[in-house]
Amino acid sequence: MNAFCQRKFLILTAHPDDAEAACGGLISKILAGGGAVTNLIMVRPSKEINSKRDETIVRSELYRSQGVLKHTVECYQTPLHEDGRPNLVLSNNLITEVEMVAKDYDVLITHWREDTHQEHRVCYELGLSMSRKSYQEFWCMDQAPYNLRYENFNANLYVDITDHVQHKIRALECYKSYFTQVAIEQIINYNRHRGSFLGEGRIAETFSVQYQKIT
Repeated sequence: MNAFCQRKFLILTAHPDDAEAACGGLISKILAGGGAVTNLIMVRPSKEINSKRDETIVRSELYRSQGVLKHTVECYQTPLHEDGRPNLVLSNNLITEVEMVAKDYDVLITHWREDTHQEHRVCYELGLSMSRKSYQEFWCMDQAPYNLRYENFNANLYVDITDHVQHKIRALECYKSYFTQVAIEQIINYNRHRGSFLGEGRIAETFSVQYQKIT
C-alpha cells in the first residue's frame, strides 16, 4: 500500500512554482496513492518586478500547473504595498487567519528556515507556529536553488519520485516566464543526486521531518 494513501497534506509555500520545484513529484505520488494535497500560496499573483511576468501571466501559469498535477490550490489574499507588490509579514493576525483555513490536515509541509528568500523564511515561521496544533507531522522542503546555503538541514526523508518525475517536469514547464530549460534540468539533476542514495537510476525529493506524532 502507498504510504500516502488517504492522508491529507497541506503544502504552505510563499509563491506559485515553489511547490512544483520542491515537491512536484511528491504531489503526484500522493494523489496517485489516494491521498489529498492542498497548496496554500501565501504571496498571491500580483505585480512583478520582472517585466516578463505580471499577475495575469503568473496566475495562468499556476493554473496550468495545477491542471498537470491535479492538486488543490488556494491563494492567501496577501496585503499589498502602495506599489502593488505583496507585503507578507509574520504577525499574530496572519497566524490566526491562516490557521482558520488550514485545518484538518495530517501533514504540514513548508520551506526551511535557512532559505535565501525572505518570504520563504516567513512561511517557515508561520508553519512552525501552525504546527503546534493538530498536524501529525511537520516537514520542511529541500528546495534548489534556495538550499545552496543550508548549514543545518537534516534530510531524513527521501521520497522516491522516479515514476512521477515526468509530472514534475511538465508542471515546471508551465512556468515559462520563470523556469528556463537549464533551470529545470538543474532541479531534476539535484533530484537525481538525492535519488542515487536510494539506488541506481532512482530520483528523489528530500525533506526534513521536524516531528512525527505517534498516537
